[in-house]
Amino acid sequence: MAAPTPQVSATPHISTTPPVTPTPATTPRSTGRATPHATSSAARTARPRTRTAQTMPKASGTTAAAQARVEQRPCPLRLPAGTLCGVLVVPERRDLPSGRTIKVGYAVHYAEGPARKADPVVYMGGGPGASSEQVIPFLAGMLPDRDVVAIEQRGGQYSEPRLQCPEIAKSLVQVLQTTGQAAQENALLAENGLACRTRLAQQVSLAGYRTSEIAADVVDLRKALGYPKWNLLGVSYSTRVMLQVAARDPQGTRSVVLDSLAPGRVGPDGDGWPRLAATIAKLGITARFDAMVARLNAKPVSLTTRDPLTGGEVTLVLDGADAATILAESLQEPGVIPIIPALVDGVAGGRTALLQALVDGVGDELSSHEWGLYYAVKCQDQRPAAPQQGTRPLFTDSADAAVCSAWPAPEKTAVASPSTGTAATGTKSGTGGKTADRANAADGKGTTGGPQAGTPQSETPKAGNTGGQTSQSQTPQDKTSQNKTSQNRTPGNRTPGARTTPGTTGSANTRGTGRAGRAKPTAPRTAPARKPGITAPVLVVGGQFDATTPPEAARETALRTPSARFVEFAGVGHGVMFSSRCSQRTIAAFVDDPAASAPCDPAEPPRPMVRPDTILLTSSAYEIAKHPVLLIPMAGFALVSLLQLLLGLVALVRRRGDWLAVLGGLLGVAFTVLVVHSLRGFSVTALSIGLPKEVPWYGLIAVAAWLVSTVSAFRLRAHTFAIIPCLAGLAYITWMYGWLVA
Repeated sequence: MAAPTPQVSATPHISTTPPVTPTPATTPRSTGRATPHATSSAARTARPRTRTAQTMPKASGTTAAAQARVEQRPCPLRLPAGTLCGVLVVPERRDLPSGRTIKVGYAVHYAEGPARKADPVVYMGGGPGASSEQVIPFLAGMLPDRDVVAIEQRGGQYSEPRLQCPEIAKSLVQVLQTTGQAAQENALLAENGLACRTRLAQQVSLAGYRTSEIAADVVDLRKALGYPKWNLLGVSYSTRVMLQVAARDPQGTRSVVLDSLAPGRVGPDGDGWPRLAATIAKLGITARFDAMVARLNAKPVSLTTRDPLTGGEVTLVLDGADAATILAESLQEPGVIPIIPALVDGVAGGRTALLQALVDGVGDELSSHEWGLYYAVKCQDQRPAAPQQGTRPLFTDSADAAVCSAWPAPEKTAVASPSTGTAATGTKSGTGGKTADRANAADGKGTTGGPQAGTPQSETPKAGNTGGQTSQSQTPQDKTSQNKTSQNRTPGNRTPGARTTPGTTGSANTRGTGRAGRAKPTAPRTAPARKPGITAPVLVVGGQFDATTPPEAARETALRTPSARFVEFAGVGHGVMFSSRCSQRTIAAFVDDPAASAPCDPAEPPRPMVRPDTILLTSSAYEIAKHPVLLIPMAGFALVSLLQLLLGLVALVRRRGDWLAVLGGLLGVAFTVLVVHSLRGFSVTALSIGLPKEVPWYGLIAVAAWLVSTVSAFRLRAHTFAIIPCLAGLAYITWMYGWLVA
């Protein structure tokens, strides 16, 4: 399944909340300031004028674009002060402008201060089906001198209508509860997918929920808000959207940032395994990963977690393919990558309970998308093929193929181009062929001229370094392909790698008449005007360990786009800006000045790897994180040791004390301080699979404290309460060596 935008996680195992900083989260005002900003220097520092939702500039172009308008509304979630929320009212289908309208949610956080820039940054979440507005605090901190606009996807959580599919979420949970045959699992997914599709089709026109329409919403929002230009920021799936926006609205696009570029054309479904295997190889743990998969295939593990639909408990039964899928999805989360080597090694060695932290994230993943929107886009824009016979694809790949196999082919639609007012008619696609979305830019046909729409012509990676200065080493096939595609193109209109469409050369065309093989000449065709490619500067950022949108494909795309440069960041995966502080600085510098050099070293990983020999693998620490009451033995031992030390010192001052009691208390306090100090350098994510390796050795100090306290308690004339440190130490040592580090 496609990568989600970061969501707030309820558990400490995978902290998917972006590293928000600067802006205090207070309840936003629902009335306030206008959005259009003049380009003069005085306007950059002035506060926007107040206006109502109706006083908006009149959009030019098609009838559909002219109908777009904005309406204010209270923010649906807690956002920083200075944020206004609203909805963009647009036609559900732009090829049917007289049809019904829908509401697309958005939020605008207004920058303050004399350094405020006139052109904002507009952001959309990934998915398809993930929300956007919760990232406002993070982006406001990353780009403090610019207005930040977050636009939802039509059909998403904060848009109307909302394309929910509890049927699919339920079937996904049901399939993970057993290790049944793939055919049975796929039949269940297909049945529930069809039920969802049938229900939604009675409420909405599903042909209106696809990438081309989502991109048109972004263009319409810029015009409705009155911004002359803005900067586009997309992550994962929304990189496809932003590429279409840049091609459709070149006059309104100042720059484009693509984080974890999703190619418009990928391999057949089931290729998640090779992508995951390549990432595992980069981590240097292929042998242990294979051992983990083999172990779980031979003996699946049962783990209990929260049901995202009911909130109750559900037991998942995971074999090797299921565990690999969960691992691949978890690689998208910030902070998880450093623990993968140790985690895989532990599970391969039999510590299958270490998967609990990742399994608990499954519920968050299933509730982070609107599955109706996800499959409306997936099954119409890029219909997945069925997995090959005899293969066991990742669970997410097989689920996509099963659900889309039950969705009828999409309707034929014509989507108006917001920038030109012309309609681009999509063709019917029952097998993932030429849908309106793919014709309009997702795979580089027609609108952007190819790779700038996120479509590498080959999956063969090209060597290169960061910053876009890559070498030009190519395979012979690559060179041949580029030589072919460089023909019949106009400089400035088509970028290298763009392909021409048959029948658009302007030459006469002949067709067979069906009569004795005679050909009947037809009137010469006039070549349609080619839409301009992306002229705005483009920054593509990728993560070294991204198993969802590998950096090799993103690098290749950037190489083929004259206005683009690529930067790969070490030690991170999908959603680079949420994991790397250096990437945040690089993006901010690029938006300020696209020609600026990198402000930091992208080859420096943000976190060190947690190797198997640097951690004590145990699932107990994660259990403590979920149930803090389990810390009572340690907390009791620390408190008793402190009291023993203080009372012993007082007694010694009065010359009625016992130096053994003081020593016992001192040892107990020293042990507590050492353990706390060792945990300070440990990340929360690392604690989900283990403890610092020194903890068992520090435990020997606790044992010594207990022995000294025991001698003190049983000496002659000892006070009765001296037995308390002895009992507390015994309870703690039993808890520690019998459960915590076992």
